[in-house]
Amino acid sequence: MKFGKLLLILFVFMSCSDDDNLEPVTPTEPTPPTVEKVPTIPLVFFDNFINKSVDYKAVRIGEYLWMNSNINHYAGQPFTKADIELVLTRYRLDPQSLKNVSIADIEKYCGPYYDRNRFEYLEDRGKCVIYEGKEKVLTSGWSAASTNDFRQLFAMCGNGTEQDVRHSLTVQAGDNPVAIPGLTYWFGPNNTNKYGFNLMPGGARFNGPQVFELKHNHEGTDTESFNALTGDFYGFIEATLFQTWDGRVAIHDYPEGISQKTWHWMPVRWCRKLTTAELGYRLYINQEQTEIKKIILTESAPQGYTELPNGYIRGFYVQFILDNPNPLKTVSQIVEMAKYLR
Repeated sequence: MKFGKLLLILFVFMSCSDDDNLEPVTPTEPTPPTVEKVPTIPLVFFDNFINKSVDYKAVRIGEYLWMNSNINHYAGQPFTKADIELVLTRYRLDPQSLKNVSIADIEKYCGPYYDRNRFEYLEDRGKCVIYEGKEKVLTSGWSAASTNDFRQLFAMCGNGTEQDVRHSLTVQAGDNPVAIPGLTYWFGPNNTNKYGFNLMPGGARFNGPQVFELKHNHEGTDTESFNALTGDFYGFIEATLFQTWDGRVAIHDYPEGISQKTWHWMPVRWCRKLTTAELGYRLYINQEQTEIKKIILTESAPQGYTELPNGYIRGFYVQFILDNPNPLKTVSQIVEMAKYLR
């Protein structure tokens, strides 16, 4: 895989005194762009089996509530600094670039990395539930996202390209101890983290020994093969992968959803789709996919239309058309856009 580097342009700001005698001042470090703080919703994750409750936060993104961090209170598969140095070396990065970052911080912001057993434990509603809001209301619907949930999330990010998704969802450099300026193009100056999702390129880990072929460019002329062992990282600081209840998603050279279960070790992010009662509407699309109708809950489904499923088209509709007096795109355009996304 080829991962381009974004040019960092540094601006030096000069300030001067209001005093009569102006004194030369030392140039200051550039100030990061100001991003309006995103409102959050308090969550309490309660594990009935081990009798433990943990605070999280959620943000609204279109028709969903998403946790603004990975699930991180439940122990994942352990790793060492040597494991991190190995994957950095394989990706031709400085193996000492994270020497001052603790394993605990890497675990918190990039992981944890859950195998399938741990993933299914978290998904057991007899054990793990969410209390939502300041009133701590037990709320159903929270779970690991599906691949279509993630597709709808990606469709809330510009045109759903790798750059649009990365810029809209990834933290800015310095937002946490692992987001080191210059470490990777993922922490470039164009990141907005506009929804407060706090995405990190934590990669994933192999669940068993295998041969790993790493492509260093798109042309495939610079490749290497490695004998990966159980627990070895891949994509760390170069890509994002999430375990979903029906497969996995990745953001590498492009955003991708694969509706096939995997046993690799990956981070997990929970979400909840808002109910129709909370939204106050339903969306229906015609067979030709040229028109989408928004109807209130007391109206009957329009004849010849089917309910619009979650995914790219619905996400683009919410972003570009829903409740917009001057829609930025037509239904035909967003349907065409979705055809080229995975």
